[in-house]
Amino acid sequence: MASHPFHRSQFNGKQLHFITSSTMKLSNSWSSLLLLLAAAASTTSAEYTPPTTNYGRCLTADEAADITTALSNGVEVDLFPEKVSSDQSVYWEIDYRSTYKILKNTQDTVNTTYLLYQCGLPEPTPETHPELEGITFDSVFSVPHTGGLLVTATTQIPNIEILNRRSQVVAFAVSENLVSSPCLSQQIIPAGKEDGSITFLPLYNDTVIEDYVTEHPDTLVFGGAWDTDLKMKNKVIISDVGESPEEALDQNRDVNEAIFEWLEVYGSLFNEEGLAGGVVSDTKGRYNCHTDNAAMIAESRRELRDVEERRLEEGSRPVVLWAYHNQDFEGNDVGWDVGECPNYYCTYAKHCHVEMLNSTEGSIDYWGYPRMTDEEFLEFGKNADVWVYPSSDWNRVSTQKMFYLSQFKAVQDEKVYDYQMSGESAWFEQRLAEYDTVLLDLCHIVDRAVSTDPPHIRKWFRNVYTEGVGTLGMCEDPEEPYTSRATECVRLDDVVGGGDVEGGGDTATEVPAASSGSRLAVVLGAVSILSVVANVAFTL
Repeated sequence: MASHPFHRSQFNGKQLHFITSSTMKLSNSWSSLLLLLAAAASTTSAEYTPPTTNYGRCLTADEAADITTALSNGVEVDLFPEKVSSDQSVYWEIDYRSTYKILKNTQDTVNTTYLLYQCGLPEPTPETHPELEGITFDSVFSVPHTGGLLVTATTQIPNIEILNRRSQVVAFAVSENLVSSPCLSQQIIPAGKEDGSITFLPLYNDTVIEDYVTEHPDTLVFGGAWDTDLKMKNKVIISDVGESPEEALDQNRDVNEAIFEWLEVYGSLFNEEGLAGGVVSDTKGRYNCHTDNAAMIAESRRELRDVEERRLEEGSRPVVLWAYHNQDFEGNDVGWDVGECPNYYCTYAKHCHVEMLNSTEGSIDYWGYPRMTDEEFLEFGKNADVWVYPSSDWNRVSTQKMFYLSQFKAVQDEKVYDYQMSGESAWFEQRLAEYDTVLLDLCHIVDRAVSTDPPHIRKWFRNVYTEGVGTLGMCEDPEEPYTSRATECVRLDDVVGGGDVEGGGDTATEVPAASSGSRLAVVLGAVSILSVVANVAFTL
């Protein structure tokens, strides 16, 4: 604090007696004393400096005292200059106040409210903050949260890692073999199990989780939209996978973007709105860039066929089959599970400008869900150009169903892909946080992606005939920040229009694109895509 001859912290008994005695000799003694006190208060308030970023730590005692004094003197205080708000998601909202924020999960089946106040300040109450009167909070936290984290779904892991909070994970209520994160599965979990800093709890047991939180009250529990105990103390419900594809379609929103926006909710718990908002924005930028490029490629192909007098008929775009074979827990055949629209994969197909086969038909009833017989499925999907098989048992199915599968065009052309390019379980853990890469992968396998140098390496869709099961790689240092695996997107219209080539990598945040520095490969193709795109390489 700046020095001042009459700063309140410098008064001792003798000084105060001296000042009082001196001022009594003046004709207007009380007025003089009030002026001195006002000067001291004014100096203290002036020492409050608004932050330019959210605090990544608790306030010191001096900082808390300055802020409290500033507030009492009517100074406008804003401890959260970095703010976020939902764009595509309609299930959350954050109301920012001077020293606290109110987070709401507004999903119909959840409806929870949380009070998040700046660590280092007293917890706001209706007595100290009358505006809170009548509001019921399901949990109250100081932020940034510095205690432990309890994971109840693997989809929560990438969000924790993007915000560089791996070291705070202390417990899991998920199966250990389903954790795909290299740094968690290879280093943090083995070391934590050995020294007792990591605990695995039984699945679907709220009582055990409550007991754990009672013993470890500084632990924050991440819950899901379908949890049975939504109001558990120290729990925040994350409804990312609860985002409705049907509602998104009806309201002209993108369900994949809506899901990933929940990273900003995670960020609010750590005062990391700046980092979270930047990553969300960058990922959305790449997603939209890939979408626009796919549209331009699709249009160029239509124009080329028109020029060559081979007009592309309405609805005859590349056709994608999204389906897998179902077995029950005892290994009995229960038919084919076929994609239904609207759904997240239908949104991908729309952006890649391809037709996604979808159906709610099937003569087999499996727990109320329709499944197709082999004959029904053959008739339904045999003419698809590309088959995405969203499961890990293609080898079994292709052996057992060889007679039927050999009649599929995608099988004959060896254009069948599963999701194991990053391993068997990574799809369920990581893909929501890499939705832009999933889109590029799909556009890539249906020839709707721009050719780049270096070329895009698919992260998710694996050709079951030519590629082996992949991995997420090795973790070199669990303390290192999360690194995106996204391929930088170069906007085709920038190149075609003669503008500068600008990448869509994560340059605005500390989450760098793995392939930053990619450039558009300009190649004179054997077939010209009209004069305006003659030098841009497409996969034709």
